[in-house]
Amino acid sequence: MTDDTPTPATAEALATKAASWVKLAGGPDEAMRDCASAVHALVSRLPVGAATPWADDTTLGAVMLTARLHRRRNSAAGIEAMTELGATYVSRYDNDIARLLRIDSFQTPVAI
Repeated sequence: MTDDTPTPATAEALATKAASWVKLAGGPDEAMRDCASAVHALVSRLPVGAATPWADDTTLGAVMLTARLHRRRNSAAGIEAMTELGATYVSRYDNDIARLLRIDSFQTPVAI
């Protein structure tokens, strides 16, 4: 990542990067810190999080997941918005995060 915030060796550094990612005025709030702490713990247990410092793709995936969880706090039932056409739901799966963190059903390409 190109900003001057350190690679997230800590949950607080991850919260700072995620707050910057979502343009949260005033830096990370308590909810962002809670999300960052959970994501930092999760990613640190993944094979991609074992490297120190994290690779750029791992860092970006962690930032995106933190931001997603932070936004999710306002849509606990999974509903993003209600319109005259009905409900808009928050997606349960994010391809980009899965690729960056190599989680869920993402499979790396295999040479034949």
